[in-house]
Amino acid sequence: MAVSSPGRKAATEKRRCAILQAARAVFARQGYASTVVDDIATQAGIAKGTLYLYFPSKEQIYLAALLEEARQLDADSRAAMNAAPTWREKLGAYLQVRLNYFESHQDFLRIYMSEFRGMFMHGKLNPEFMHLIQQGEAQLAQVFAVAAARGEIRPVNPELAAATVSDLSRGIMERQLRNWGRPVGPDDAAFALDVLCRALAA
Repeated sequence: MAVSSPGRKAATEKRRCAILQAARAVFARQGYASTVVDDIATQAGIAKGTLYLYFPSKEQIYLAALLEEARQLDADSRAAMNAAPTWREKLGAYLQVRLNYFESHQDFLRIYMSEFRGMFMHGKLNPEFMHLIQQGEAQLAQVFAVAAARGEIRPVNPELAAATVSDLSRGIMERQLRNWGRPVGPDDAAFALDVLCRALAA
């Protein structure tokens, strides 16, 4: 069996990343239903047949484009929260990582929010995407459970608190997508954190 050279593997991965970047741009601009594989191939500057060597269908391209970034967001959030020493700083890290990530990944933000809405409106639940959301909320719940046990916050249902923070962060994300109203900036995360901390105060 022939073994691919490191250079060939690097070129393959580079092409794959270019396809996913193009896919995110097209899906964000046109939506899933209005996009065809030819649109993505054109955006990526490759033949449709070449694209099919990497992904067998539009659905597979969409899921790969969504999940690759969602995994990275989850990893960044976990790292930032683990590095923060206090519950307040962990909560702040969770919010700030999301705002920073989505500010620099607007195409991903659009398909992320579209998929999140679609999951619940149409009952189409991608298991891994749902798992990543649940993982993030579980880490938040652990933060709240520990802080409550130490008397640093008032007694709360940690899962409910985590779900509320998760929903709040998505609300701020959605605000970033609007073309009207005040723009989202660092003050949004700071204000949300202040409101949450006041509500949780022991």
